[in-house]
Amino acid sequence: MKVGIGVIGCGFIGGKAHIPSFNSIPEAKLVAIVDKDENIAKKYSNRYNIPYYLDYLELLENPEVQGVVVSVPTPYHFKIALDAMNAGKHVLCEMPLAPTIEEAEKLKKTAEEKGVILMPSLNFRFAPLYVKTKQLINEGALRNPIAIYYREFISTDILVTQWPSNSWAWNKNKSGGYPDFTLSVWSLDLAQWLMNSDITEIKWLSKYVNLKEYNGVKAYHTIGLAKFMNNAIGTFQFSALVTYSNATSKLEVFGDSGESLEAVSYDRLILYSKEPDKKEWIFKEGGTKTWGHYQMDKHFVECILKGEKPLVTPEDAVKAIKLAKKIVEQSEE
Repeated sequence: MKVGIGVIGCGFIGGKAHIPSFNSIPEAKLVAIVDKDENIAKKYSNRYNIPYYLDYLELLENPEVQGVVVSVPTPYHFKIALDAMNAGKHVLCEMPLAPTIEEAEKLKKTAEEKGVILMPSLNFRFAPLYVKTKQLINEGALRNPIAIYYREFISTDILVTQWPSNSWAWNKNKSGGYPDFTLSVWSLDLAQWLMNSDITEIKWLSKYVNLKEYNGVKAYHTIGLAKFMNNAIGTFQFSALVTYSNATSKLEVFGDSGESLEAVSYDRLILYSKEPDKKEWIFKEGGTKTWGHYQMDKHFVECILKGEKPLVTPEDAVKAIKLAKKIVEQSEE
C-alpha cells in the first residue's frame, strides 16, 4: 500500500526538498502538486510527470490524497493547514506553523479534534549529522551536557535573494517576525531535543542594519542566551550580515568533564575527548538526505501507514515558536 501525497507550494523547500523526497520514497505516491504560479507548477509537473493544480482546494478534494505538505510562505500556513485537516488530510507543515502562537495552538487543537496527524517540518532532528550527535550524547560521550552553542550565518546576498525588500518576510503582521524569528525555530527545537530538556528562560538582543544598496532590506545579527530546565545553558547566534565565505552553521555541546562535540555545517562531526583525543565523522548523504528532509518525509508516510504519532509533534512546534517570538518582543530596531 502507498500513501497518496500532495505538495502545496513548489518554491525552494517544496520544489527542491519535498517533491524529490516523496517522489523517491517507495511507500509514497506523489499524487499532485499545487502552486499559484503556473510556470513553476508546470516545471515540476513535467519533471516528475505528475498532475498539478493552481488552487489547493482542488487538491483537497482529491480522494487519492491522504497526506498534504504545506510548503508555502509562513503567512499562508494557518489557513491551508486548517483547510487540509478539516478535509480529513494528514498534514506535514513547514515551520513556523503559523505567524502567531494562537494560530499554531489552533492548528494543534484541530488535529486532535479531527484525529489527523499534524507534523511540523522540524527536519534538523532527522539530519544524519544531528542524529549522530544525539546518539553520542545519549550514550554518555559528554557525561552530563551542561552547555550548547548554535550559530546560523547566511550571507547577505542569500538573504536578499530569498527575501527581497518587498517580501512578506519584512511584514511582521504577516510573518510573525523578521527572518531571524522565522529561521530560529529549527535550532531552538534542536537544542531542546539534544539537551533532553526544555528552555525555561531566554534573552535576545538584535542589531538590524538597513542596507541601502539592497533597497532597504534589514540584515540582522541576533544573539540569544538561554537556560534549560536541567540547569544547562545555551547560546544562539543568527546573522545575515556576513559574506558568503563566512556563511556557515555550527553546533557545539559541552559536557561537565571536559568532552565536547562540534558539528560543522552539515557534513562533519568532531568529538573532543580524552581517549582518544579526537574522533571525527564525515557525512556524505547528499541531496535531500543532507538536512533530513527525505528521512522526515519518509517518517511522515510511515506514521500515516501505521497510525502512529510522529517523533516531532505540534507541541514541539509551539514551544519553539514561543521562544522565537521573544526575539520580536525583546528586540529593538
